[in-house]
Amino acid sequence: MSITSASNSLFSSSSSSSSSDASALSGNYQMFLQLLVTQMQNQNPLDPTDATEFTNQLVQYSSVEQQIKMNSTLSDLKTMFAVQNAMAMVSYVGKTVTVDASAAEYTDGKATWNFNASAASDSATISVVDSDGNTVYTTSEKLSSGNGQFVWTGETNDGSLASSGTYTLKISGKTSSGTNVTYKSEVSGVVESVDFTGDTPMLTVDGQSVSAYLVKTVKPTS
Repeated sequence: MSITSASNSLFSSSSSSSSSDASALSGNYQMFLQLLVTQMQNQNPLDPTDATEFTNQLVQYSSVEQQIKMNSTLSDLKTMFAVQNAMAMVSYVGKTVTVDASAAEYTDGKATWNFNASAASDSATISVVDSDGNTVYTTSEKLSSGNGQFVWTGETNDGSLASSGTYTLKISGKTSSGTNVTYKSEVSGVVESVDFTGDTPMLTVDGQSVSAYLVKTVKPTS
């Protein structure tokens, strides 16, 4: 989806919402007048509507009217911020970014994480955590220093398959001398495109799809 079509979609949605609010306001106004006239026509001349009560009714209607107008204004502001955000994302294209890649989407039967280890570990503990913070899978592997990759096919500790969603990779390990190993899950590369079709804008970085909201650094491509 292009930035133009994304913007048009956002503005169309906002315009439709504002038009709906205006129609509802007009209908409520006419109904209020009808109720007011009917009330005045049918009130007891010897016991007319109390002035204070009548004033309260006017105040209540005025409050509803202002709330509807405020909702319309907030909707327009939301659209404006969404378009500005989309334009900012498009500016990433062609630039080099560093993205926190500890979270990955488990779809089509697998999730893939890239990481960098400060040293080798004979028995590193690898855990996959769901969006609620629950550890769904744990394993131990021998990991080398430098860049590595872990592919999870969805198996869980209880033998079932995980449902689609976002999962986070956590790794802990020690060197043969007992020193803790540092693991960084980051992706660095040139942004090739931005995808606005889902709820979260996704960047394509060197062929890998990552959330735009996980960008840590942006710099011109040399």
